[in-house]
Amino acid sequence: MSEAMIVNVTINNFQEMVMQNSKRLPVLINFWSPLNEQSKLANTILEKLAEEMAGKFILAKVLYEQQTEIVEKLAVPNPPFYKLIKDANIVTEQAGLLSESAYREMLNAHIEEAPSEILRKQAGLAFADGEYDQAIQLLGEAAKTDPNNFKIHLDLVQMYLHTGHLDKAKNLFEKLPEEAQKDPQGKELDGILYFSEAIAQVSDIQAIQAALAEDPNDCHALHALAGYLILNGQVENALQTLFKLFTIDRTYQDGLAQKSIIKAFEMLTAKAPELVTAYRRKFQSLLY
Repeated sequence: MSEAMIVNVTINNFQEMVMQNSKRLPVLINFWSPLNEQSKLANTILEKLAEEMAGKFILAKVLYEQQTEIVEKLAVPNPPFYKLIKDANIVTEQAGLLSESAYREMLNAHIEEAPSEILRKQAGLAFADGEYDQAIQLLGEAAKTDPNNFKIHLDLVQMYLHTGHLDKAKNLFEKLPEEAQKDPQGKELDGILYFSEAIAQVSDIQAIQAALAEDPNDCHALHALAGYLILNGQVENALQTLFKLFTIDRTYQDGLAQKSIIKAFEMLTAKAPELVTAYRRKFQSLLY
């Protein structure tokens, strides 16, 4: 993956860091001051977005109190204030603190989408239309365009899972770098792989239900049921089932219940943060 491009700008490097660089990437000049709380918050948000959108724009930080020559030449009001430069021209500017989503929307409106991302979207549409071979071919082209874009490989893992190729999905996922595996999409796919393997040896949901009808505390059946529930979008019921397993026998298969609860939390954090937070608290109370 690309590294975030964050530079401190002075009157001596302004021409190179801002004007010249703006001919290859958008440059967001952030005029900020550590003496202004809103300005400090804007700076924190923009640094976060520079990390998130690494390789797509350059964040050029200008310290308001120190770089008075730049401030005067560009007629900059009190911070927070930004100017977005493309091809050595100002394309937009605004004073005041914006929300993170507003900053992101502004940046996205002026950032050209990478060719690999266009191919990823085309692959997703092809896959949704049932054109699996074409989808995989498009992802292959995307990977050649940008070999460091791990999202392409995560998409392929997801496609393997949707088409029932669990072994292919697992083998590819395990070869991905840690950065990809720890990405929110990576954590979700890791959870899907984990629970898919958990139910791979179970015949069907009816067999699980029959086992639990005979013995509601059947640990094997409870864990399999949780897997089916989480893979079918019934995440809260899945967590409740895992909690039941934990209360029945927390030592079952060397702490399988706890391991599965943690895996579910990691899998769901990005999509259901409030639910995960609530159940983490409940789990803490069960632990102690």
